[in-house]
Amino acid sequence: MINTLEQKESNLIKFLQKLEAPALAFSGGVDSALLLAACQKAKVNLKVFSAITPLMPSFEKLDITKLIFELDFKVNFLYPNPLNLPEFCANDSKRCYHCKKLLFSTIKAEAEKLGCETLLDGANLDDLGDYRPGMQATKELGVVSPLLECTFTKADVRALAEKYKLSIAKKPAYACLASRIAYGEAVTLEKLAQIEKAEDALKDLGLNDVRVRCHNNLARVEVAPQEIVLAATELREQIISAVKDAGFAYVALDLEGFRSGSMNVSIHEQ
Repeated sequence: MINTLEQKESNLIKFLQKLEAPALAFSGGVDSALLLAACQKAKVNLKVFSAITPLMPSFEKLDITKLIFELDFKVNFLYPNPLNLPEFCANDSKRCYHCKKLLFSTIKAEAEKLGCETLLDGANLDDLGDYRPGMQATKELGVVSPLLECTFTKADVRALAEKYKLSIAKKPAYACLASRIAYGEAVTLEKLAQIEKAEDALKDLGLNDVRVRCHNNLARVEVAPQEIVLAATELREQIISAVKDAGFAYVALDLEGFRSGSMNVSIHEQ
């Protein structure tokens, strides 16, 4: 029998109350924000950690700051840098694994220094539906995913976030900037900056669900399917200008439109 949202919320609260000295890896997204709000509702005393890296766009850092004031909590900022890892910068199909291993190892070490025994993340059931090697890293490190354990889907997360009146309940999912770079192409600070600049400019044009996928000096632009015609006609020249101003030589509009994890189609099962 499928649990209602109320039943899932009750199960989540009970799950959280059983944890021993928990710490939370807080990204500023709706999943970790809901988990933090649920911990507060459950009166669970936990430590909160945020790993700030060059892979994060500026607005993600701003969202964390806004949530600190909204939810009134203290956060411990850490600054691990995946760009210092040659295996990450090589950008093979395990890129996300190398990054998550660094981030969560750093958080876990600091959390343990403060007496924490359990590290939490915001993974939910929908995260099992795509290629996510980063989840292997968190599993190896013993990270606990309460939303996953309590069978929350992304829709459940947003619905409960709405109930808790979280300002980011409808915030779109947003993978790190490195996920825009084609596998096998080196991840560099310059490319990350180009991608962020291009995406920010396109969002300023009113395109919300947008990704700029980097294929060397070509930018493959994904927009919501219903906005493809708009992008190819009225906004065409502005998109070309914005993307080239960011440093790309060529601009292509993807006719399939925006879809999460589109770079993963190049990964073949071994």
